[in-house]
Amino acid sequence: MSSRDPEQLQTELRDIDFSGDTDQLSELRHEARETVDAQRATLEDIDTKASRILRLNVTLIGILVSVLSIVTQFGPEAESGLGRIEPFLNVYTEIGIGALVLSTAFAAMTYTTSELDVGISSENLTDLLRADFSHEETEELLIKNYIIRINFNRSTNVRNIPLFQLTILFIIVAIVSFVLGLYRGVVGTIPVWHLGSALLLLLAVVVVSGIVRQTRRAIRDLREWR
Repeated sequence: MSSRDPEQLQTELRDIDFSGDTDQLSELRHEARETVDAQRATLEDIDTKASRILRLNVTLIGILVSVLSIVTQFGPEAESGLGRIEPFLNVYTEIGIGALVLSTAFAAMTYTTSELDVGISSENLTDLLRADFSHEETEELLIKNYIIRINFNRSTNVRNIPLFQLTILFIIVAIVSFVLGLYRGVVGTIPVWHLGSALLLLLAVVVVSGIVRQTRRAIRDLREWR
């Protein structure tokens, strides 16, 4: 489920005048609070994993850059034997490096674009105190504020999920590519069935992860917030 256009939602909430049982307001506010807490936990979990992957990828890229720098310095005919690394610098390892860089980029985007609305602002609380509302009116306003927050946090979750999935997907692409590159450097030509198996594995990951569906969902959400 995607989020809703915030302006339309606020307009709809302004037109709502609650006239039901006042006891329901406290129950609704409690349920809304639990929803916000669950959304916060989900986003914090994604951010934590994304930051760990980001640090790991940056470390691996640093190691790869150092190795390539050494290989370039000594050259393929160096007496030290470092030139023997050259067979491993093939198209598969290049794809692996590219996938690792893309994974790092998506991990950074996942981490930096996470924005969470966790509570009512100090300005709104001040306005509530000055307005001298009744208990029922205050509860109703708080619930409406929760609805807006839940909608905002849902949008953040919807947009972050495909970014994190792409982070994981490109890590898998990098691992598979490095394995193929290692095979190419040690054994030689890679059999077609090895390549086919690798492609099937990546395709299975894409299908099982549901990344296509989640990306479409994120695009729909972006359109709602335009």
